[in-house]
Amino acid sequence: MLKVQFTYRTIRLAREGRLLPWLGPAFRGLTGGRLKAFACRHSVAEQLARWTYCAGCPLMAGCQFGETFEPDPSPGIHIPLGQANTTRPIVFAPQYPLPEYVEAGFEFELAIVLIGPTASAHAVDVWESLRIGGADLGLGLGEDHIPFDVLPSRRVDESIRLELPLTPQSDEVVDTVAIEFTSPLYLTANEGERRRPLFDPSFGDLVRAGLRVLGPLHKLYGQALPESVFSHVKQVAESVPVRSADLRIFEQPKWSHRTKERYTMRGVVGRMTCGPVPAWIVPWLQWGGRLHVGTHRVAGAGGWRVEVNRD
Repeated sequence: MLKVQFTYRTIRLAREGRLLPWLGPAFRGLTGGRLKAFACRHSVAEQLARWTYCAGCPLMAGCQFGETFEPDPSPGIHIPLGQANTTRPIVFAPQYPLPEYVEAGFEFELAIVLIGPTASAHAVDVWESLRIGGADLGLGLGEDHIPFDVLPSRRVDESIRLELPLTPQSDEVVDTVAIEFTSPLYLTANEGERRRPLFDPSFGDLVRAGLRVLGPLHKLYGQALPESVFSHVKQVAESVPVRSADLRIFEQPKWSHRTKERYTMRGVVGRMTCGPVPAWIVPWLQWGGRLHVGTHRVAGAGGWRVEVNRD
């Protein structure tokens, strides 16, 4: 069992200007910066040196930033090397794609997903930090630093108790599953001793990416899943063929305020259809997309929606 809270707000831009199609990294940075400034009890000098990152912080308990953006695993829980950033209990999932140029008053939706009871308890402070960032005329979105308001959404917040099927309940088979990416997908594949971007994912690739998130999230913030289920789900998923794919490479520049690095992100967007699919595997695929997978997951990358028996 895993508690998942989906919260929604409408973003209204206060002036015209240029945007990027995918604003997940911007929302993550704006919110995290304001929340850490409010919550961190270390001195500013310490934040610039020893506590640039929260790992091992003795003041973690009750910290709104640490417990949502950079929590430590519970004692005795081991997370494989390189997976820590993919299992954070928060995801920023803005509407995608957005126009390259917008007028003042343009509105779009933003979802923030909070996983587990501890992160969920900080929802109000997370949204308030984003509101403060949007009202700061020196920050804002895009190259034109567009300020914005955070308004109520027509969508109602949801709190879900996630329980995934551990074994087949029947022999039911779904003929076709359509998968539409709701944000860029950043996965990699082994190529000898190196890893390369994966621009042609299979059904099995998506389910495995979901398992790399769903397994640790349950272990860290809910009730751990039995280890035996993972190999079974992977084996079944590998046998599902891709019927058609309409995918294209997505590129967008990224600047990290923390590391001072600028680089180009290259992922994949579009849609694909697969099938036939054993029905009990479909929830594993769906929840991988709802909780997001792969690199830049916290910024909302690696999201998708699933439609059953739709081409």
